[in-house]
Amino acid sequence: MWEKREKNGLIYYTLPAWEKAGAKVVATTRFGGVSKAPCCGLNLGLHVDDNADDVVENRRLMLDAMGSSAEDFVTLKQVHGKRILKADASYRGRGFASYDDAVDDTDGVFTAETHVLMATFYADCLPLAVFHPEKKILGLAHAGWKGTYQNIGGELMAAMRETADFDPEECWCALGAGIGSCCYEVDDSFYRRFCERYDMAEEWFTHKDGAFYFDNVKANIALFMKNGVKKENIEVLDLCTACHNDMFFSYRKEHGQTGRHGLWGELI
Repeated sequence: MWEKREKNGLIYYTLPAWEKAGAKVVATTRFGGVSKAPCCGLNLGLHVDDNADDVVENRRLMLDAMGSSAEDFVTLKQVHGKRILKADASYRGRGFASYDDAVDDTDGVFTAETHVLMATFYADCLPLAVFHPEKKILGLAHAGWKGTYQNIGGELMAAMRETADFDPEECWCALGAGIGSCCYEVDDSFYRRFCERYDMAEEWFTHKDGAFYFDNVKANIALFMKNGVKKENIEVLDLCTACHNDMFFSYRKEHGQTGRHGLWGELI
């Protein structure tokens, strides 16, 4: 179960059971930090309209709260695709202080090594984490609607299984905060696109007042289960980033002028 923590003015969520089993995973909020408008608070994204020195300071503040090191940090240039990176020690340090130094065109990352701190970023898209407690392998993925459509959670698990073969039933999965079906209005073509690809997709939508609303959380839970994950092994933070815009950055609510919160993880 996700647990809320506060340290030095920063508020974030962790998974204590995962940490006990060897994986430190943190879902950040916008509370704390030094960024000014329009990225007020703990903006962790270097690719948005914010002062780079402030972002680096925010990252250092979060690392201090986690007890982690900038030397171990590796991050991605997320593009709403399905490319997965296997991050080993050679990637340590990538992208910490410079967006140009982040790993290109990648939306998922996993590692089987300690001292590799993976960092991914969000502002309505859904953070995904996958952990095998026995094999000691941990992965993160960025699931906006395009990532969900491409089943990036399944792609991440498949890539992880190439490194350490395991039964998906043994996996633990977690979903962070993303825009909820209460706020995620989409058009008819969006609805049809998903229904044409997935037999169960109709269950991921509600239809009211002539509009469709997409439940990205329900979709990713269903896709994880389709890939063999047990429902009882899936943890959901269940907070809408648009409804809780005081706590999280929301691209839709803030009309694109906003920062990024993070899902960070490392094996310990």
